[in-house]
Amino acid sequence: MLTRILGSRAADIRLERVPEENGHPVYEFSADGGRLTIRGSSGVALARGFYAYLRETGYGMSTWGGRRIALPDRLPDLSHRRAVCPNLFVQYLNPCTFGYSAAFWPWERWERELDWMALHGVTMPLALDGQEVIWQKVWLSFGVTAAEWNHFTTGPAHLPWHRMGNINNFEGPLPQGWIDQKKDLQKQILTRMLELGMTPIVPAFAGHVPRAFLRIYPKLRCSTMLWGGEATAGFPRESRTFLLHPDERDLFVEVGRRFIVEYKREFQTGEYYLADSFNELTIPAAGATQIQEELKTYARNIYQAIHTADPQGKWVMQGWAFANNPRFWNLETAAAFLSAVPDDGLLIIDYASDMDEVHRFDYHDAPDSWRRLHGFFGKRWIAGMAHTFGGNNNVKGNLPLIAAKPFDISSDPRKGNLIGWGLDMEGIESNEVVYELMTDVGWAPEKIDLGRWIPSYCRARYGAYPPAIAEAWKLLLKSAYGSGTWKTKHAFQCRPSLNPKPQYVDAGPLFRRAVSLFVSCASDLRSSQLYRNDLIEFVAQAVGGAVDERLALACHEHTAGRADVRDAVAREAFELLARVDGLLHLRPDRRLETWVASARFWARGPDEAAYYDRNGRTLITVWGWKELQDYASRIYSGLIRDYYLRRWQVFFSSLSAGVEPALEEWELDWLSRPYSPSEPLPVPDLIAEVGALAKIAGALPPTRFIIGG
Repeated sequence: MLTRILGSRAADIRLERVPEENGHPVYEFSADGGRLTIRGSSGVALARGFYAYLRETGYGMSTWGGRRIALPDRLPDLSHRRAVCPNLFVQYLNPCTFGYSAAFWPWERWERELDWMALHGVTMPLALDGQEVIWQKVWLSFGVTAAEWNHFTTGPAHLPWHRMGNINNFEGPLPQGWIDQKKDLQKQILTRMLELGMTPIVPAFAGHVPRAFLRIYPKLRCSTMLWGGEATAGFPRESRTFLLHPDERDLFVEVGRRFIVEYKREFQTGEYYLADSFNELTIPAAGATQIQEELKTYARNIYQAIHTADPQGKWVMQGWAFANNPRFWNLETAAAFLSAVPDDGLLIIDYASDMDEVHRFDYHDAPDSWRRLHGFFGKRWIAGMAHTFGGNNNVKGNLPLIAAKPFDISSDPRKGNLIGWGLDMEGIESNEVVYELMTDVGWAPEKIDLGRWIPSYCRARYGAYPPAIAEAWKLLLKSAYGSGTWKTKHAFQCRPSLNPKPQYVDAGPLFRRAVSLFVSCASDLRSSQLYRNDLIEFVAQAVGGAVDERLALACHEHTAGRADVRDAVAREAFELLARVDGLLHLRPDRRLETWVASARFWARGPDEAAYYDRNGRTLITVWGWKELQDYASRIYSGLIRDYYLRRWQVFFSSLSAGVEPALEEWELDWLSRPYSPSEPLPVPDLIAEVGALAKIAGALPPTRFIIGG
């Protein structure tokens, strides 16, 4: 790994093993005579020790968007450092990340991600790829036909929700080539995780079965499940899922046992097994006493299925069910469910530690599930944060909360059997400052002082910390990086209407002032790729705010009957969007073409290539039905100019013609054709362009119409 990062300079580093401290990972480092010595209790600990040295000295940073490595010719002496991770586990990934970000990653991308995990001290990642080959074998062994299997599956990008029992029969069938290739990929992933000393979380059976089981077992008791209740009323009936009744105990345990036996035979590993019966699903109705007994039986079934196949196995569940539906998961129901399993046989990943900062969930009496549910009644659990839903990659994140909240939880006497820290976003590859801080928190013995952390972060990331950057970050901490949001969208990313509104995207005066200060350092820092990456993201968001203002004004002018003004203001918005798109095109990781090429990579022939292309674009646009429209919106070049911009042009053209905008038909037509990107606007001089755009973004909204009052 170090050779991949440093090349021949890896020879300047001596690696040695040291024991764990009471089961906790440990690293040490010191430099003497031009040579760096790192000691660690595992591959991850060694990697984290190297990265701590790199960051502390300001010699570099490794991120999704690129690396800055600036080791001097001779490493200066450095006194001994030692760190003991305060957590037994630093957990990483959300089941949804395997759709919103990693759906189409080949091994080369996974290898980079595994390096990132090790450097950032991740010890317990989810490992959910490749499971379809096992499910296929298991379901066919029960008498499900190949045709019924095909009817059961979903498209590749939608597999996370199929695996969690949310949807069946959507964007499928899943090609056999995908199933076979993903099996081989998962073997590479698991091998590398184990080589690095990670503890992967692999899948298990939670009770969801194919519709074909109703044919095979005519007297089978099953519940038809509805994902999200009223929130997804438009969900197609043929895609709904089926959950075994808890009293179907023998069949439940046998399916789960058979899956783990086959999984361990194929992948040669398994200890922690993820299974969620009720993740965002309507709970089957029953009386108060009866439902508590049924919940106990559900939990016993899952645990017994795991334990029968693997006596050392531990059940892992997401705590999101408790947070998402607190009306149902009260003290009585949660206690009943959790009481059926030994305390050391279950691990709960609670990734809602930032929920109290997200105002969408205003129906909670006590936002923190762990506090409301008495520290999960003695079960082992991991505290974590979601940060973002749908892979939305707008600039956002509450850095003060991240720096402090984990330590507030760990010092609370009500915390129960807390053993770890988790990063549980639905999508990654954005807001790298958030994840540098979240991973640092996982290894920090006390609260992180942002007054010291931000300067150190900037020196490692950009190579310098000039006064204007310092002032910019003060403002960012009061704006986009000082408030909590999970789901964000610019108005231009939403389906057009006469009342366009952004959703929690901060492009206000403080943020725009921060961007202007950040841009002012361009001449001095332009050689830093990571500075340029941030420059593009910050300016794009600031200009996106100006676009939203113009779209709202154009709609206002239409309502007022001033068509000429409407069209002129709309043209301004379109021109700005095209320029933002051109700016983002300078970053390969911010291009729709990159996402589509990654999807098409898996194809065995042109028909499969077109299928993967459409499936990948479906997820990040219409998703599947109206309630999730633009849920996974992205700030991507190509998506802006060929989708968001064009869709607004269709909308305003329809207004001009006096006809109802046929937006759904346009969206489906766009998805039905293989993606052929139009030419982006060229950006001959990045620094000149960001300077010009920052001036536009910094301008006040037109005085005739102030958005938001």
